[in-house]
Amino acid sequence: MTRQRAQGRTGREPIESRSIRRLFREKGIVFTTQREQVLRAVIEAGKHIDAEELHRRLSASRQRVGLATVYRTLQMLREHGLVAESQFGERRHRYEQAEGRHHDHLVCLACGKVQEFEEPAIEQLQERAARRHGFAALSHRLELYGYCRACGRRNTP
Repeated sequence: MTRQRAQGRTGREPIESRSIRRLFREKGIVFTTQREQVLRAVIEAGKHIDAEELHRRLSASRQRVGLATVYRTLQMLREHGLVAESQFGERRHRYEQAEGRHHDHLVCLACGKVQEFEEPAIEQLQERAARRHGFAALSHRLELYGYCRACGRRNTP
């Protein structure tokens, strides 16, 4: 049996088919080829992707996964912590591989580009604010909306 690998453009670690099976088993998820294909497609996308685009990519690569199955599988993978869901001020949800590291997002209002960033100073400031108010923060989400470098040039007077 050949080893199949998936790796996104973001440099995330490759995941072998055996690893996906083991990961599903550890999370108590019944393994199906379609579920594996959806998770692999999210990883290979290497960006925030919505269910419709994911379905188009699967169909283009001749994977037989229905749109309803894509939606159900993404929700199940989110509930088990394997994918992260974001909305970015839109009605549609976008998904990415859930990672162990926290990151925030810059969202371009013109082209829709989403850029991930990490800023330790922001994290420290949020932790200080929570402590100062006696608040036990479990998680947070930071999304900055504006214009990316390319669109900013076109949208400034």
